[in-house]
Amino acid sequence: MLIPISYPLNRQAPLYPGSPPITIREQTSIADGDPETTSIITLSSHAGTHIDLPKHVCTGGGSVADLLAPEPVFAPAYCIDVPTEGAVPLRAADLAPHLPAVRDGKALFVRTGASSLRDINPDVYASAHPWVHPDVPALLRTECPDLHVFGIDTISIASPAHPEESRATHAGFLCTTPRIFVMEDVDLSYGRLIDEAWILRLYPVLFDDIEGVPVVALAEIPGA
Repeated sequence: MLIPISYPLNRQAPLYPGSPPITIREQTSIADGDPETTSIITLSSHAGTHIDLPKHVCTGGGSVADLLAPEPVFAPAYCIDVPTEGAVPLRAADLAPHLPAVRDGKALFVRTGASSLRDINPDVYASAHPWVHPDVPALLRTECPDLHVFGIDTISIASPAHPEESRATHAGFLCTTPRIFVMEDVDLSYGRLIDEAWILRLYPVLFDDIEGVPVVALAEIPGA
């Protein structure tokens, strides 16, 4: 069974504060005497469900083209449930009890429940969401030594109200070896993602020398 865990991109998608809006305009030309319409789309590389690569915050860091395959696969992948409300940090102590069961994970996702606000209150989802404390990356490297991807159901691991800590968290994931890529704005609402291993399949929307990219993300649940 394949479960989409990425959100469709559209002009109504919530965006991290300060991000440029998604714009779509039509351009009409004449081809062989008939009108032909082309859509011109402008968006941030961190819009919607996306993955951050080291080039995002690390001097000399690798890009999408450097470090991702066109169709990367990570298995086993796990999702842990850490219910959290409001603009509070997720700390190492919040994740630690869950980690022995997912120690072999190549990808790890945290479901806070914040995504329930994405449609009904996108402003709060974008600006007053749980975020990840800088003490988390080091713990994950110790407890999950094969981890390649960390994802979350909030718009970002960063907080607009805590820019210094947020940059330190990104750097902790992306700039220290082994690197852990970051997925943000992930749909983790499907119940079977919790408490069983699955396969993460990613399809970057654009494959180029860029620091981050929207992705189509699928969870493949074996035997389902």
